[in-house]
Amino acid sequence: MDPERLAREELARRGERFGAALALGKAAAAFARGARETLAPGARRLLIRPHSAAALLDPGWEQMTGGHPLPDRQSVAAGERLERWLAEIPPGPLLVLISGGASACIEAPAPGITLEDLIAAHRRLLASGLPIQQVNAVRQQLSRLKGGGALRATGGRLPRILVLLLSDVPGDDPAVIGSGPFADPTASWVETVLLGSARTAASVVAAEARRQGLHAVEDGLEGEAVQAARELVTRGRALSGAAVALVLGGETTVTLQGETGHGGRNQELALAAARELAGGTGELVFTLATDGEDGPTRHAGATADGATWEKVRQAGADPEAALARHDAGTALAAIPGALLQTGPTGTNVGDLAVYLRVSP
Repeated sequence: MDPERLAREELARRGERFGAALALGKAAAAFARGARETLAPGARRLLIRPHSAAALLDPGWEQMTGGHPLPDRQSVAAGERLERWLAEIPPGPLLVLISGGASACIEAPAPGITLEDLIAAHRRLLASGLPIQQVNAVRQQLSRLKGGGALRATGGRLPRILVLLLSDVPGDDPAVIGSGPFADPTASWVETVLLGSARTAASVVAAEARRQGLHAVEDGLEGEAVQAARELVTRGRALSGAAVALVLGGETTVTLQGETGHGGRNQELALAAARELAGGTGELVFTLATDGEDGPTRHAGATADGATWEKVRQAGADPEAALARHDAGTALAAIPGALLQTGPTGTNVGDLAVYLRVSP
């Protein structure tokens, strides 16, 4: 799921040259490196990424950052700059590279909406438990750039726009990825290409499991994290064979109510899976966000096996209470090695949840 390789291979196959390039989201730096050979001399280049995402060490690109998962003042500054940039670039082919994380780090509030309104709306949406498709549909109503707004900002002056997408949303709808800044099914001069998604990542993981001798099955991941954990373990246990892997790719949700603790949806899924696995042997579940950031934490996800639930108790925490108040990160932190920390990975294709079983 290396965005640099995916972009380089797709663009090399096409052999096109572009007079301007725009990279947005968590994978923007890697995407920009992959596009280097396809840009004409003197091409205009703009890169906008979340503050925590990797920077690009290339002075040829103008770079800005914005907030994530909540927008901030720098997000608005980045959105205003993007609008001006799109209006200024000379007519000619434009290359657009979009990955997840673009929804928050680039903002241009719709008329009558303040930054404080946006932050409050984003916070409520993130806590709502709504699927990302519905979350981004609301975001589009609050922004001048989302839902095709960036395309409108070009004023129809560009003869061709190629949009390469790295999807972090179930269904891989171009109108949902990054809230669809260039999405418009009626714009014949815009070509959209999906380079990778959670389904691609799940296929790669399942292929590696098979190479190591496991019977592997892959599928999608969705729904509330606690319920998804129950289904993951149930389906994994139903697989036949002495060594099996169930690999799910996609995104779960967590509905927050009242006072909440620390963690992300992958950590909550792992702790809920620990409850299902409690007392068993030969089973392991691990979950991770492919961008290396599970919610507002520095961890990518977590692992759980048949001993995890009891180990949390022995460490002085109540795992049932931790699940109830969405405090999985705190509970799992009590067990050395349970939390997975990768740092920012430079890619972003949603989440993976994997069930493994090896019989003695």
